[in-house]
Amino acid sequence: MASGWSRYANAKLLVLYFAGFAGPLSANTVLALVPTLKTTFNVDVGTVLLSITALMIPFAFFQLFSGTMSDVYGRRPILVLGFLIYGIGLTIIGFSPNFSIWVFLAARFICGIGYAFIGPVLPAVVGDLTKIEYRGKVMGIYSSIVTFGIAAGPLLAGFFANVWWYIYFMIAGMAFLSMILIWFIFGSVNEPKEIDIHLLSQVAKDLKRVCSVKSVMVLSAAGFLGFISFMGVQSFLSDALSLPPFYLQSDAIGIILSLGGAVGIFVAPAAGYITDRFGREKVTYLGLAVILVSLILLFVSQEFFGFTFSMAVNGIGRNLFWLPLTALSVELVPEQRGATSSIFNSIRFFGYALAPYVLTPVYEDYGTSMISGFQIIIIIGIIILLLIIPLIRYVGKQKLPEMNLEKPERVTFEGS
Repeated sequence: MASGWSRYANAKLLVLYFAGFAGPLSANTVLALVPTLKTTFNVDVGTVLLSITALMIPFAFFQLFSGTMSDVYGRRPILVLGFLIYGIGLTIIGFSPNFSIWVFLAARFICGIGYAFIGPVLPAVVGDLTKIEYRGKVMGIYSSIVTFGIAAGPLLAGFFANVWWYIYFMIAGMAFLSMILIWFIFGSVNEPKEIDIHLLSQVAKDLKRVCSVKSVMVLSAAGFLGFISFMGVQSFLSDALSLPPFYLQSDAIGIILSLGGAVGIFVAPAAGYITDRFGREKVTYLGLAVILVSLILLFVSQEFFGFTFSMAVNGIGRNLFWLPLTALSVELVPEQRGATSSIFNSIRFFGYALAPYVLTPVYEDYGTSMISGFQIIIIIGIIILLLIIPLIRYVGKQKLPEMNLEKPERVTFEGS
């Protein structure tokens, strides 16, 4: 068993951390570029936000199979395939200003396919390389680095909005480098299974088994609602701040959007520690409470400092919310971590994909002189978060199989 610092920073984990940073770096760049992309392609906000849906629909769909495929054939070939497709999509985005918004959207779709073979597999690798007694801490480090990538994307986009296509060329290079490192360093993280049936039959069998576990589906529903709430707010924040009465510039908007992620860099390791110490359920409740406070602050904010502070608080809450749920996604059915991670991530990212599409009419058509469309979306986000509480309560009553194996006495989820 690994000991000391090798538990958290051996060669395979260092490659994992780099890949975890490069993977999500491009996803949220669009959030800071909404005003710029409207001008570049001469389209409205709804068309620009289709780029979120274009990325997340294939990401949510294909990861249903990618995690399970990594269970069957090993993590390394699936990750290499994912980064190859992802890098190609990013390269096309870099050239899209020479063409049209539809090339941009198509390239985002390609990126979504590629990242579908990355996102759910990397957390499964964390599960493969760690033991449950320190997995939360490693997941915290990994989550911190992923959060760094998420935060850096909008920040880079905001400051380099006038030459935003160069950012995508840079991230494409990082994707191809991740592919090479994974191929040469990872080796066999988990051994491919010996199967004598067709791959699709094996995938269907594993997915069916995981979907029959009620706690997995309830956990996934909580993730779906969480992303509907979070992305419902974040998708429209950039455009709302660029319009009257705020008139903020792209660099200021980039700072606001990235601050939540930047705070999360430091919060995530602590979240991993308290998740191991106090239990998944309690930490998730704490995250929900902090997010609710941040949305109330965002609702009443009128200037730059208020927006930055509310998003910093939001970043703390999101880390406290997502980390225990992500840990659970590889713990509820440990013998099929990839399949469980696929189901969880697929369902929750459908929430990410649908939020801007479903809420665009609210943002554009339902604002009044007393309350803006963006403030209405904040209210909707608060209501959705409250609906998550009973779902977490249900999952909180479940036992973790690995804890039951290591401790003969009864150990519940809340006390894990």
